[in-house]
Amino acid sequence: MADYGFDALSVHVLVNLHDPESVVGIKAVAEWAADQDQIVRVWPFLREPINTAAEVPKGTPDFEAYKARRGLARRRYKDQERQRNLQRLSLNHLWSFTAAGAVLAHWGLLRLAEHGVSATIVSPFILGMVASNKVLDSVCVQAALTAVMPALASEIRGFDQSVAKAELAERSLWLSDQGVLSAPSMLYQGEVFSGMAHLPRLTALCRP
Repeated sequence: MADYGFDALSVHVLVNLHDPESVVGIKAVAEWAADQDQIVRVWPFLREPINTAAEVPKGTPDFEAYKARRGLARRRYKDQERQRNLQRLSLNHLWSFTAAGAVLAHWGLLRLAEHGVSATIVSPFILGMVASNKVLDSVCVQAALTAVMPALASEIRGFDQSVAKAELAERSLWLSDQGVLSAPSMLYQGEVFSGMAHLPRLTALCRP
């Protein structure tokens, strides 16, 4: 089975750039990597959303009303958490990608990781991009990518959106099979750590 470049000596962070929690995770792990003198690489993870609601038969009116209230409470919680994460990034708005921009941004993360670019370099690149007050289209993303790594310009000239999208989906499916359930997550020595609350544990594991 392919390992897709996840060598055991590095900490790997798996992110979805649509999600503020992932961008907060990139920032946190970059600061951790600098403090701990650790190698950390950032990879895309774009799992398809799971929706089983359509498969559940309708219940009584009271039960359906309960499900509606529960769904509303969950949406409110997610909105509150999204706002907190934006505040952690010192932002007052949520960025957005065009479809092409999103594919190029995640493909770019993949190329940066494969070239060994560390999280300490990727973090300011991502933070600068999402703080740009723009809809992040492919032109904007290309400029940001080539600024952080000029050598990518030649690879971007051969960029094929459909091929890149298929590659990202294949890698995310492989990661799902390894036990990655959501972004952000971390991977170290084959073990998956969901969320960013495990950095103290990784500090102990990575200590010589």
